Amino acid sequence: MRLSSLKLSGFKSFADSSTLQFKDNRTAVVGPNGCGKSNVIDAIRWVMGESSARQLRGGSMQDVIFTGTAKRKPVGMASVELRFENTYGKLGGAYNAYTELAVRRQVNRDGKSEYFLNGTKCRRRDITDIFLGTGLGPRSYAIIEQGMINRLVDAKPDEMRVYIEEAAGVSRYQARRRETMQHLEHTTQNLSRLDDIASELKSQLKTLKRQAETAIQYKALETEIRTLKIEILSFQCQQSQRIQQEYSTQMTDLGEQFKLVRSELTTVEHDLASTSELFQRLIQQSTPLQNEWQHAEKKLAELKMNLEQKQSLFQQNTETLAQLEQQKIQTKERIQLIELQLEGLYNQQKLQTENLQSSESDGQQSHQQFADLKAQHVQAQQSFTQIKEQVEKQQQQKAQMLAQSEQLAKNILRIEQQKETLKSQSIQIQQQLQDQDLEELNLDKARYQIQTEQSEQMIIEQKDKLEVIQAQIQTQKAQISALKSEIQVLLSEQKNLNQLVVKVSAQTDQDVIQLMQVLKLKDAAKPYAHLIEKFLAKWLSSQVLDQDGAFKENIARQIKAQQTNSSHEKNIQLGDLICLADWVESPVHSLWNQVAITSDLQLALAHQSQLSIGQSILSLDGYHVGADWVIGLFFDEASQSAQGALSHRIRLDEIDQALAQLEPKLLQAEAELPQLTTQASELQTELQQLQSNLKIQQAETQKLDVLIAKQQTAVQAFDVQKQQLQSQLTQLDTQLEEDAMQKDDLEIDLHALNLKLEQNLPAYKTQQFQLEELTDQVEALQQQIQLKQQGLEASRRLAVQNQQQIELLEKDVSFLKSQYQQILSQIEQAKKFVDPIQLELPSLQSQFDEQLQITEKLQKTWSEWQVELNNVQSKQQNLTELRHQHQQSDETFRSQLEEKRLAWQVAKSDLQHYSEQLKELNSDVLENLSIDLSTHQIKLEKSQQSFEKIGAVNLAASEEYEEVSKRFEELSHQIEDLEKTVEQLKDAMKSIDQETKKLFMTTFDQVNKELAELFPKVFNGGEASLSLEDDWQSGVKLMARPPGKRNSSLALLSGGEKALTALALVFAIFRLNPAPFCVLDEVDAPLDDANVGRFCNLVKELSEQVQFIYITHNKVAMTMATDLLGVTMPEPGTSKLVTVNLEDAKEYGLVAES
Repeated sequence: MRLSSLKLSGFKSFADSSTLQFKDNRTAVVGPNGCGKSNVIDAIRWVMGESSARQLRGGSMQDVIFTGTAKRKPVGMASVELRFENTYGKLGGAYNAYTELAVRRQVNRDGKSEYFLNGTKCRRRDITDIFLGTGLGPRSYAIIEQGMINRLVDAKPDEMRVYIEEAAGVSRYQARRRETMQHLEHTTQNLSRLDDIASELKSQLKTLKRQAETAIQYKALETEIRTLKIEILSFQCQQSQRIQQEYSTQMTDLGEQFKLVRSELTTVEHDLASTSELFQRLIQQSTPLQNEWQHAEKKLAELKMNLEQKQSLFQQNTETLAQLEQQKIQTKERIQLIELQLEGLYNQQKLQTENLQSSESDGQQSHQQFADLKAQHVQAQQSFTQIKEQVEKQQQQKAQMLAQSEQLAKNILRIEQQKETLKSQSIQIQQQLQDQDLEELNLDKARYQIQTEQSEQMIIEQKDKLEVIQAQIQTQKAQISALKSEIQVLLSEQKNLNQLVVKVSAQTDQDVIQLMQVLKLKDAAKPYAHLIEKFLAKWLSSQVLDQDGAFKENIARQIKAQQTNSSHEKNIQLGDLICLADWVESPVHSLWNQVAITSDLQLALAHQSQLSIGQSILSLDGYHVGADWVIGLFFDEASQSAQGALSHRIRLDEIDQALAQLEPKLLQAEAELPQLTTQASELQTELQQLQSNLKIQQAETQKLDVLIAKQQTAVQAFDVQKQQLQSQLTQLDTQLEEDAMQKDDLEIDLHALNLKLEQNLPAYKTQQFQLEELTDQVEALQQQIQLKQQGLEASRRLAVQNQQQIELLEKDVSFLKSQYQQILSQIEQAKKFVDPIQLELPSLQSQFDEQLQITEKLQKTWSEWQVELNNVQSKQQNLTELRHQHQQSDETFRSQLEEKRLAWQVAKSDLQHYSEQLKELNSDVLENLSIDLSTHQIKLEKSQQSFEKIGAVNLAASEEYEEVSKRFEELSHQIEDLEKTVEQLKDAMKSIDQETKKLFMTTFDQVNKELAELFPKVFNGGEASLSLEDDWQSGVKLMARPPGKRNSSLALLSGGEKALTALALVFAIFRLNPAPFCVLDEVDAPLDDANVGRFCNLVKELSEQVQFIYITHNKVAMTMATDLLGVTMPEPGTSKLVTVNLEDAKEYGLVAES
């Protein structure tokens, strides 16, 4: 698909019909600024479906129609037509069969826009569907207008994503998804409506089904209960007979077993008695043997313990004696060693004392010598400092004078040069200065200022009027809205209250007048209508009779009104309390004549004692107080029966009055609103005209101000420059004289200073040499003193350490000597204990051995007796347990026999009872019946309960249930079909999303790859990439870093870099999904010649696949074109096409040789 021509008629500046023929793949549209070239771009976007006037640089869609000029009238319609060649059949859908496709759009002054495809009227959607997935569209990446480069680079991630989606061809899937979504919403609404109908039918089905089942259940339960009773009673009769037989057999068996157990029990008791007698004899015979064995064991233990104690004591004393001997030897050796150390330390201390005395005397002499030398050094230092300061001061003065002299010489030379320069400038300014005539410009400016002030005053007045009208309109709208809202609320409340009143009235006879219908309260009582309603709850529904009417029978409550004067005299008088009758306007009755009113219960209780019989007090917080009773009206059930009848009727009266007041106000406000709106629109039109006139006047005034300012600035500048030059010349002459005089004075002072320096230098050097010698001597002597002082301190520390060590050793010697004496005394005591024990041990060991043999013999005899006793005791225990078991069996059989006998009697009485019940049911016992009795009884109880719960039965419910069931089944099938449709639509949306994701991610990766290749070509290096913010549905971010830069944002790029980056991105998309054509509007404007060349190379490369139409002012870009179209403006406001002869253009070098 290729764009062959563009036809414009009445579109913006193209007043006449103009056709642009695109013959080749590189067409350049050229022309001066403001001639209407960009309108060509707007026309292409407009015909492809652009619906925003702001995107077309207009305020409304009518702005695209030619508005006329000073010489030409405006046209009534704008029309643009695009023609495409479809030679290769790349169009999709029904239009693929056409070799040429014409897309036309026209709009008239009424704002009506129409679309045509090959002359046939169509919808805007048909136009957009054709271009879906092709990369073309009113806001696609194939049309890049002025300023779009910056918008493309600065686009938000979501906006950048749109370009990638268009390149991926996702737009057609998104259109399908929107259609599917609309279909899904429509289907969901239908499903919701069917669900509502089905729920209503379902509720009817439940009722009908319940009624039909009740009728069936009634008959079934009756039959089931009788059957269950017969089966249960028959089974119970059979069971009772069987139980009687079983119990008879069991009692016979138990009698035989009981006799056998009794005989066995007698035998066991006899054996147990003989075994117990034998066990007692054995115990009596074994007691003396046991006592003798225990005494021998005790004596053996005492001998063993005594022997072990003696042996342990002997071993301990022996070890202690050996340790004491060892300590004795060690202590004696330590005493001898310490005495030798003390002798050496005494000799060393004597030598240190002598050396210390000689060192102290030498140190005192050295200190005296150092003090004398230090005083000489200080005196020499002071003398040298004075001479040094004089010499340094004189040298500084000399250096300063020399520098000042050189600076003055330079200043004199510079001032002379400046004088020559200023003289030449003064001559030039004198030549340039000319008087300008500003009087005419000032007069024009004054005239325009007067007109501008008048226009501004009129605009202010119009704005004030418009603001007043708009404020009135807003107030009127707010008032109308408030009135409508209030009326709607009141009507809604009125409707609800009427329904409640009608509901209550429907329950009574229409011919009967009730008290609630005639009771009227005064204004003071209306806020407490709900309280009076509860107070009169039992009487509000009573029948009201005339004064002459008679009371009737068979009526619950009747009331007859009284005369006004007589009843008023009988009103309750209770202090300053008002009577309830004073709150009732009509009718007059004794029900409220004897009722007083208080504010709360406490005040009512305070007056309770003053009440007579028949009198009462009604408190406004809801209590009715009598002489000896109190009723809480809000808690009394009888007081709640009124159901708001009185308060509803009072509220309805109030609503009627409010509606009567509000409806006229609403009608009046709605009638005034159109008038105010018309006035506001007229004022708005007048204000716009005044503002346009004011802008024209202000523009003319600004032009005059610029001209006047330029003239005044030039004259003032010339005068100021002349005065400045004259002043500078005067200052330079004065400065030159002063500098010459200062230079002469400095030369004289410098000569005198040189003489002083020559006199002071010899003395300075002599003093310096003497000071250095004294400094060396002081330092050497100071080092000697420090060395001697360090030696003295070391000797003192060594002497102190020796003295401390001597004292410690003397203490150790005295301590060791006392310890040595203690060890000797301990050795003597240990020898006294060891000898007696050593003699006693052999006799103790022989006694222990004899007693051990006796004890072992007695233990063996006792063990034999113990075995015999255990055997007898075990036999006795076994017999005892056997007797206990037989006794338990005897009791068990006895109780079982009694239980069986009682159960046999119960079974006999049950059989008689069940047989009598079967006779009552006119039934015989069913033979060979097998049932679960508990289950049948539970079923019988449930059936009886269900039977009791069944009420009235509707026999026609079955037929109605069948009809409603059929309708419900049909609705269910429809709902299932709709639910399947919803699922299919959701699956379709899911598959569209999956396909969209696949296409988008593939395109994203390929565009990223192409961008990474193109960007270094455009910039000769660097890198650029696209990235997703989050998942595949998130926005797309662009990052570009030209060579040598590490920018963190695209906003840091220059205008040219942004343009190249945007072009690299667009061409990367074109490489992947080339649109049929690409339109570029002065995208090379911010580029230099080198980058324009790179841009042209990219366009040439892509023009083999894509048709390029570009607007340019650059000569290099023009020479690249294979077809030139010129746009000019022969008269202001009207654009025309100019034919360019390429053969002639080649001669002048405007077109490249191809």
